[in-house]
Amino acid sequence: MLTELESRLADVLGAALPAPFGGRVRRRGAAPPNGAGPVVRLGVEAFAPLEPDLFSTRPEVDAGAPSLRRVVRLRVRLGVDVTTDPPGDRLGELAGVDALLFALQAPEVRSGRALVAPGDQGFRLDSLELLEAGDDDPAVLLEAVGWFWPVGVAGQDGRAIARALVREVRLPVRLTFGAPLVAGGTGVACDLVFGSTGTLDVTAEATTSAPFGEVALHLLDAGGGPGAGALDTPASPAGTQVVASVDGAGTTFTYVPPATAAREQLVVLARAGSGADARTGLELARFDLVVAP
Repeated sequence: MLTELESRLADVLGAALPAPFGGRVRRRGAAPPNGAGPVVRLGVEAFAPLEPDLFSTRPEVDAGAPSLRRVVRLRVRLGVDVTTDPPGDRLGELAGVDALLFALQAPEVRSGRALVAPGDQGFRLDSLELLEAGDDDPAVLLEAVGWFWPVGVAGQDGRAIARALVREVRLPVRLTFGAPLVAGGTGVACDLVFGSTGTLDVTAEATTSAPFGEVALHLLDAGGGPGAGALDTPASPAGTQVVASVDGAGTTFTYVPPATAAREQLVVLARAGSGADARTGLELARFDLVVAP
């Protein structure tokens, strides 16, 4: 990860700098180059987690593994300094800084493309920018932004997503009653109407619109438990949790009031699949049902 970044940047700068600095770029702590002459040293100064784009923490596919692999998104600060031979030659140090500034401003270096090499590198940069330069050590500060991962870590194998069903509901969702809700009264026909409905069938080849399908209806009391009344639809037995088929822009069901006055809630939830594969998902709407004495 950071080790590979230091090594690759040292190689790239060593090839880009003119004499007498070319070929004499090393990581901090590494053995110096052979023979007399100036030495350019670089190393990681600091790093910080980078906020993922749109808060995404998903695995990514990159060089070295054909499948998804977990990456660390980082902002890395690197320092570069120049040592002359003999030490203390200010003009020689300034000449080295001049050469660094020019090499680091090359478009392929700033974009990180110059650091790309075949195989599993352990990093991929989005940018490599110059932060500041001065007389202090390090003479030049850089900021690298990108993805990092341990070299040789295999990707995550899994079943590729080939198809997805996307349920769409646009507000308002309207609930109307065929009669007042009275305690101990007969069942009341209710109409549930969606502003616009549909299901998108998304595949790699095409996206098509399909019938809406079904919704789940749950009847709850004030504490969130099962309601005192009952719901009844043609698609499932009567109870406090039923399934209703959506035909066109809505569906119809029957609400049977309890024997005494009550205040309940009707919750409408998305539902997809059938049989053992059926799943109840996102809440689409919620209504208060007030049963008069």
